[in-house]
Amino acid sequence: MTYKGETEEIFSSDISSFLKTVCYLTMLAVVLGVLFLILGCFRISSYAFKTYESIDKIPYNRVGLLLGTSSLNANGEPNEFFTYRIMAASQLFKAGKIDYILVSGDNREKSYNEPRQMTRALIKAGVPTDRIVSDYAGFSTLDSVIRARKVFLQERITIISQDFQNERALFIAENNGLSAVGFNALSPDFGFFSKINIREILARIKCTLNVYIFKTQPTYLGEPLSIGKGAMPKALSNKPKALTSALKRITDNAQFLRQQEEIAKFEPVAKKITDNAKILRENMKLEIFADETMRPIDSNTYGNQQQVLKEEQNEAMQKANEVASESLNLGTGTNYIDPNENVQPVLDKKPSFNFFDTNQETEYIKKRKSQPRNRTYHGDPWD
Repeated sequence: MTYKGETEEIFSSDISSFLKTVCYLTMLAVVLGVLFLILGCFRISSYAFKTYESIDKIPYNRVGLLLGTSSLNANGEPNEFFTYRIMAASQLFKAGKIDYILVSGDNREKSYNEPRQMTRALIKAGVPTDRIVSDYAGFSTLDSVIRARKVFLQERITIISQDFQNERALFIAENNGLSAVGFNALSPDFGFFSKINIREILARIKCTLNVYIFKTQPTYLGEPLSIGKGAMPKALSNKPKALTSALKRITDNAQFLRQQEEIAKFEPVAKKITDNAKILRENMKLEIFADETMRPIDSNTYGNQQQVLKEEQNEAMQKANEVASESLNLGTGTNYIDPNENVQPVLDKKPSFNFFDTNQETEYIKKRKSQPRNRTYHGDPWD
């Protein structure tokens, strides 16, 4: 049996253990967080190896990114950071290490315009106006670097500022797909425990969190802009970059049809019958009645037989008259047609008329065309 006092002791002991666990986990998280931020700061410092202080050694990049700052200090005196950055940018341009200068700074208010101040100073330093491009939304180092990549479409760039800011800018650039190097402008003399150094430590902690934890993006982006003659991005397309399915194999039927089409290209086209050929064929149809075998005279030999026909013309006419006289005398009606008799004419027999009389030929052809076609043909039924 458990007493009330013992229960309270067990409960208080459990609470104490839980609080200790929470404290340990919190301390561990703080230690890991601090360690993470320290490592992040060291990571940013490592980009000092990608910065240059010699104009001769720094590689060429088409565009230089000049990070903004005010031209005057709070007390109204000239800002040495501003002056040294303008000197560095103009020297790079005159040495041919960059062709364009992208000035990026803060212009949140009409009374404060860092890009305009830098543009005027660069023109006084001898940089042509058409080689200066302004970015009025560079509110921070992160905004300036990412906008250079996503808005001004740069893939390689030279960042121009003091060494401490260049290191942060290069760290941001590498984590946002921008290949960059830094050119270190001169820095004014300030002590180790100065306000600038303390501010830079806090800036690096914030930068580490923005890049690794929060994935911070610029305050403003917008439509892409081209620097000089740089190519603008292509419009998006839904067209697949690769085949979405395997090529279909051609079927046997389709292949056969294609072969037939290829063969048909080389086959001669049937010639249209000429008028002269039509006349010759009609003459051949008329001349078959002069042949006992009911076979047409070949068109190739038609011209060669003209002389023979002339010689046999009289003989053929004489034989025809003899056959007609004989039929009349016998009265069989097998070779003669009486036009007054109401009898189906027998036209399959050889007619008895003058084969060279054009009128008789025409009348005979008309009669043949009017007859039914259910008769037996002898020879080629081409008529």
